[in-house]
Amino acid sequence: MVIPTLNAGPGFEDLLEGISAQRGGFNVEVVVVDSGSEDGTPELAKRHGVSVHCIPPSEFDHGATRNLGVSLSRGEYVALTVQDALPLDENWLEAMVESLERDDQVAGVYGRQVPHPGAGTLARALTNNLATASPERREQYIESEESYRRAPAVEKRRVVAFDDVSSCIRRSVWEELPFERTSFGEDLRWGKAVVEAGYRLVYEPRSAVFHSHERGALYELRRHYVDAAILSELFGEGPVVDLRRLIPGIPFATAHHYRMLRREAKGENVPWTSAVAVRQAALSRLGAYLGGRSESIARTSPRLHELLSKGI
Repeated sequence: MVIPTLNAGPGFEDLLEGISAQRGGFNVEVVVVDSGSEDGTPELAKRHGVSVHCIPPSEFDHGATRNLGVSLSRGEYVALTVQDALPLDENWLEAMVESLERDDQVAGVYGRQVPHPGAGTLARALTNNLATASPERREQYIESEESYRRAPAVEKRRVVAFDDVSSCIRRSVWEELPFERTSFGEDLRWGKAVVEAGYRLVYEPRSAVFHSHERGALYELRRHYVDAAILSELFGEGPVVDLRRLIPGIPFATAHHYRMLRREAKGENVPWTSAVAVRQAALSRLGAYLGGRSESIARTSPRLHELLSKGI
């Protein structure tokens, strides 16, 4: 198992204990790649018997750092997670390994994400709206090269989706197709590479972790910017292509976010729901619009591109 860390905080110990409690007919080796923690994260990991490799903060890269961690591990299957995820139960790893054992064409398995206990209404709404919140198991592969080639970007993304917040990959496939060096989207890029190479991915909801965040407005803008930028880069099109679709789409997006928030408010009369729905809709549409033009922004306004891409 590989975990990149940076100032993981006191909750990191819960993750390490959750890993130790896992059931299954396999041994679990844990490799932490720490990029400059100052809160005692490496020392905590070592006290739990974890192998720790430290790198300078300047060397951190979402793809390359994970490649380093996998290279330092020895298992046939390598689980990947993040420092603030927490297994729901003792079958988290076993549920992913089962799919890899059953079919050698499965390159990787990723699991369900559930809001942390005590998460706020907005955090619950956003987490439960992700594709990784579905209770339905999915097998992802290309049935027809022609159909895949002609499919819109959003549909292609569904086929190649992968999320390394909670996942397990086959080492032999990683040796053939390692993660790309990138500042964001290493998991989706890897999913696209392996599916287009003829392998399968599996979404297994029986494998689940608590994982959610209380984020501010700037993060939401950045998240949608990066998401659209990846769609444009990998599939040639983003979700919002011009101003004519940007403004009219905000009322529809507002209604969608309002329903999400009301559902998570569980019937309570929350006075700020409408305002938050409008804010989230505007941020998501604006981020997608800008993200669809990320290449141009990176050329003409590199500082703006860095600001919008940072911290995702």
